[in-house]
Formats: sequence, C-alpha cells, structure tokens
Amino acid sequence: MKLLFIHADRMSYEAKSRTKVAEDIPVEEKQFSIDDVLVCFTSVEKEDAAKGEALIQSAAADVAEVAGMVKATRLLIYPYAHLSSSLATPSDALKILTGFEEAVSGKIETKRAPFGWYKSFTISCKGHPLSELSRTVSVNVLEKGKKGEDRYFVFTKEGKIVKPADYSSGNDCFMAMLRKEALREQVGSSEAPEYLKLCKKFGIEWERMSDAGHEIYHPNAALMFDISSDYARQVVTGFGLSVFSVKGTNMFNLDEPAVREHAELFGDRLYSLESDSKRYVLRYAACHQQFSMMSGWNISYRQMPVAAFEIADAYRYEQSGETMLLFRLRRLNMPDLHVLCRDMDEAYFWFRKIHNEIYSEIGKLGSDYEMLVNVSSMNAFDSNREFIHSLVKEKDRDCLIHIYPEGANFYWTVNIEYHVLDMMGRAREIGTVQIDTGNAKRFSITFADSEGRKNYPIILHTAIVGTIERFMYTVFDQALRRATVSGKPGYLPFWFTPEQFRLLAMSPNHVGRCREISGFLTALGFRTGLDDRELTISKKVREAKQDWVSYVIVIGDKELSSQTLNVYDRESDTNRQMTLQELGAEAELKSAGYPKKPLYLPSDLSRRVDFSV
Repeated sequence: MKLLFIHADRMSYEAKSRTKVAEDIPVEEKQFSIDDVLVCFTSVEKEDAAKGEALIQSAAADVAEVAGMVKATRLLIYPYAHLSSSLATPSDALKILTGFEEAVSGKIETKRAPFGWYKSFTISCKGHPLSELSRTVSVNVLEKGKKGEDRYFVFTKEGKIVKPADYSSGNDCFMAMLRKEALREQVGSSEAPEYLKLCKKFGIEWERMSDAGHEIYHPNAALMFDISSDYARQVVTGFGLSVFSVKGTNMFNLDEPAVREHAELFGDRLYSLESDSKRYVLRYAACHQQFSMMSGWNISYRQMPVAAFEIADAYRYEQSGETMLLFRLRRLNMPDLHVLCRDMDEAYFWFRKIHNEIYSEIGKLGSDYEMLVNVSSMNAFDSNREFIHSLVKEKDRDCLIHIYPEGANFYWTVNIEYHVLDMMGRAREIGTVQIDTGNAKRFSITFADSEGRKNYPIILHTAIVGTIERFMYTVFDQALRRATVSGKPGYLPFWFTPEQFRLLAMSPNHVGRCREISGFLTALGFRTGLDDRELTISKKVREAKQDWVSYVIVIGDKELSSQTLNVYDRESDTNRQMTLQELGAEAELKSAGYPKKPLYLPSDLSRRVDFSV
C-alpha cells in the first residue's frame, strides 16, 4: 500500500466521469473542497488484499503519526492509482479503502474522495519541511494479535530446558542452527558455494528471460530432476499409507474464504495475479489443491489414514538478492504429502513413522539431520511435550525449540524442520513434517465415524526428502563433502548420475564392440553413452572423468576378443578388471530400490550439442 501525504492549505476536486468500476455517489458529492487538510493519496497494491485488517491498522497508524507531526485535524483520503504499477483489483482496493476510512475516522476528521471516477483536482501545498511525505505500508499478517516475542530454548534428551546462550555441547550442525535461528548470528562462509560448480557442470542456471528465482535444466540436470521426483514419489508410496496421487492447478481465487484465510496465515511471500477482475494467489504448497479435492471425498473411519500426494509447483516471493540455485527459489517443486488422521493418537503414530523415514533418507545420502521444532504457542508445547521428548530420546539427541508468539491464529501446532550442515558451514532445512489442526474445518474436509457422524481429521503435512531442488542440492553438497574428506574425485550416487556408463572406442574399428556392450547395459536399464568421436583416447578419458561418469570403459583390440574389461570406477577412483556380467551385477546392486530412467540426450557423443552453461 503506497501513501503520499500532502499537507495543504486547500484541496478541491470534481468527479467528472465514471469508469466501469466507479462507486455510486450522490450528485452533491461530485464536487468537494476543504481548507487546511492533510491529503493522503492512496494506492492499494495486489499483495494488500491478503493482509486485510492488519494492513489497514498499520496504515491508520501511519496517518495518526503524520497528522501528529504536522498538527493536522482534517484528513482527505484520495484514491490515486499512479503511485504503483502493481494495483489490487477494484473490488479489493475499494474494500481496503473503505476499511482504511473507517479505521482513521475515529482518530481524525476524515473524508474519502470517490473511487473509480475520473477527477480533476487542485491542491495548494503548505510548503513546510514536513508538508510532503511518502510511506509504503507493509505488514506480515501473522503480526495481528501477536503478544510477546519468539522464544527459543534447547530441549535435551533428558527432558531439560536450556537457554541457547548457555548451550555448547551440540555438534557443528546443531550449533550452526542454534546460532543462526536462536542467537541471530551470521553463520558460515560468505564465499560462492562449491555446489554451484556442479550446477554449472550438469546444466542448471537461472532463466534470464523470466522473473528472478526461476531455474532451467539442460538435459543432464533435467534427468536428475525427474529421477529425483520419481524417487520422492517412491518414498511416500512405500511405507504403508493409502496414498492417492493427484494433479491440479497452481492458482486459487482469493475471494474463496478458505483460500484467503490460508494465505493470510501463511504470510507475505505470496505471488498473485489478476484475471477477469479477480485476484488469484499462486500456490505456495500443494495444500490448496489437495484440500479442495479432499473436501469432496467420502471417507470412512475404516479407510483412515488417507493420504494425498502431488509434486506441486509452488511459488514463494523470495527477495531477488537472496535467491540461490536449487536452494532458495521463487518457483520450486514440492513433493507434498498430506495425511488425514482420525485423532491425535493416530497423528502421533504416523508423524513418528514419517519422522523416522526422513532420517532414513538423509542417512542414505551419507549425512544426518538436527531438529528445529517449531511450536505455535507455549500451550501447544505443553500439550505435545511428552511426544516431542519421545522423538528426542529415540534419536538420542537434543533439539532446538522455537515457540511462536502468543496470539497468532496458526492452523498448525508442531512443525519440525530437519537441518543438514552444508559445505558452507550453514544449517540448511531440507525435510519437514507438521501437525495441522485447523485446515480440515477451514476447507470442510471430513470423515464419517462408526455412527456416521462427520468429523474433522488431523492433517499431517510433510515433504520427506524436501523440495526436489533441495534434495538435489543435498546430493551435490554431500558429493563435494566426500571429495574434500577423502581427497578423491567426488562422485554422485549411481542411480542419480546422469550418465552411468561410457564406452570409449579407441578407433572406428572398435565402435561395433562398444555398441554390443552398450546394448547389454541399456537393456538392463542403465544410462550408457558411447564416445565414437575421432579424438585421442586420453582426451576421451579426461572428458568422461570431467563429466562424472560412474563407470568408464575403454574398448581397444584386446577387448574385441576378451570377456574381461578394463573399467574405471569413479566411486573408488580405481581401474578394475571385470567381466561384463560382473559389471552388470554390481550396477544392479547399486541401483536396487531406486528408479531407472534412460538418457535424456543421444547415446553417441558425436551427436550431442554443447549446452554447457
């Protein structure tokens, strides 16, 4: 919301003609003039509608402050679209302006010029140092009703509470998380992250013709993204839940009460757009679509728990200067699972299963998590204390508790963020799980109990492996960490590597044998390239290593007749003698339990274009 204040000796206007969104006014109010007045030229912006009363009260406070500074006793609110290029819809703007007028009328004599009219006006500015002032009004809607400050403490496995400033026994990840979140310290290196080199190598970059924070993926990166998505789906469908996979839209009407309320509770990092004179919010998770669908499902208590899953494109309006490839984006992809539970006991049971699965997945990448447990109030902590303590004891580690200020109307009670330490020395949130006690009622999601009565379920929200992008970020970061620790070349998990095998023909006479071997490996479902270019073998080997290929096989005269192959194994950084059957069996073992996909580019290197970024 943009405000321009002019302290005027006189202001007069005349409403000349209507626009199609003009409000009705009596004939006698088309002309107006007033002396010694504080004029507030006002533009209502797109993001203002979702902030409602909190924004109005903030703007009213600004008016009171400026009026006091210039000792004004009269106020004229003048709708003025020209202060912003991102305007709210007419209906939203008029609603905000009307509320603004009501809020300030009790503080100062107030008049509002008519909305939606073409008007002429004349103003005479007083010209003193404070006679021209401008303000931008912005508010986080969760501030409404907020009492007190955010509170942090360490909750130990013994059940004790320790002040963050007094705690020093955590590992590097825990202490980095504690210092950043609780003590508000700058943590970690400010240098360019190492993982950006892998982004460049595999083809991840910003789209220069789009908004800030939007990525593109060249073929190898696109394969990594898609196979990560397949794996995320595999994880959620693999541990006993009745999962219903859905697909839906990414924009929702803010005139829908449930959508508006959820947006207000989410905060101010919203993307919105206008279409057919209506205002829509771009989804910031899969909640809207899944909840909209679930509200129409006929669910029996016998079928519970019921879960919905979608890998949803989500939009967060991150600061453009803070965006990071794969980690902090304006468009991200969330493998969102929502689990409907009959009661809190069932919610606790599945929360624990999800919690353990989250730890299992990070362990597969060779890393570990520390917990930041967000709780919506001290009351909510007391209610869930025993459960939280049981999670802490089971993992034999302390956790950091964040108690949100009292008074905010949160839809959730407990939210755990799982943090991993990256190469920069920073604790990064990847996985998450949350207990939601408010949205079932808000979106009219019910299930029938044994007597046919409708009940509102408890909803668990989770992204077990994190967003697809953050999962890839973690894989890259851990690969580089392994290389730093071992002193050997970094390597990616075999199932995730874009090109798992590459056959190198020493001359054109060896291409045929390369194709035989490539056919065998491709038939097993492995991604196999063939370097058929007329280059020296040393250059081919060097490029294969630069491309992080898992297994590199040189085919020369000896291999035309022998069953034994000379194989470079990147993971062990050794050359090994193996038969083709041994190689296939080892590859099957490494890829067991993970999805398979074909190459996303031609197998023959002679047919590939240079798409390096």
